Amino acid sequence: MLTRLAVPARARGERGSVSVFTAVFAIAVIFLLALILDGGSALNAKERAMDIAGQAARAAADTIDLQTLRASGRAVIGPGACIAADGLVRSYGQVLSNGLDKVTSTSMVRCSAPPGAERATVLVTVSTRPLIPGVFAGFHESAQATATPECGINQGALC
Repeated sequence: MLTRLAVPARARGERGSVSVFTAVFAIAVIFLLALILDGGSALNAKERAMDIAGQAARAAADTIDLQTLRASGRAVIGPGACIAADGLVRSYGQVLSNGLDKVTSTSMVRCSAPPGAERATVLVTVSTRPLIPGVFAGFHESAQATATPECGINQGALC
C-alpha cells in the first residue's frame, strides 16, 4: 500500500515563487553589470580624452617661433600650432580601440594657440558606444589641457 506524504497547505501556495524571484534577480544583475561595465568605459573615455588633450596641447606648444626666439630669446608659439594639434588628435582617432572601451570617435573641439602666445589650450572629445546596447546611450567625454612653449635641445644654443 502506497502512502502519500502530506504537503502543508502553506507550502502549496508558494510553489513557483523562487522562479519569479530568480527571474527578477537575474534582470537586476544584468542591469548592474551594464552599469559597472559602461561606467568603467566612461571613465576610460575620460582618461583617454585627458591624455589626448595633453598631448595635443604639447604638440601645439612645440611649434616655437624661431625668429622670435632668435631675436628676443623668448619661446613663443609659432604659426601652425593648431594644425599640429589637430593632426595629433586625428592620429589618435585613427587608432580606435577594438577592446572593451568601444571608442567610436576622437575629435578636437577647440584650439587656442595664436602665433606669439605663450600658452596653447586644446579641448578634445572622445565618444564611445555602450557595451550593452539599449541600457545606456553612448558617452561623450571632454577634456581640456594647456601647455606652454619651452626652450630645449631642439633650438640648440639659442636659449
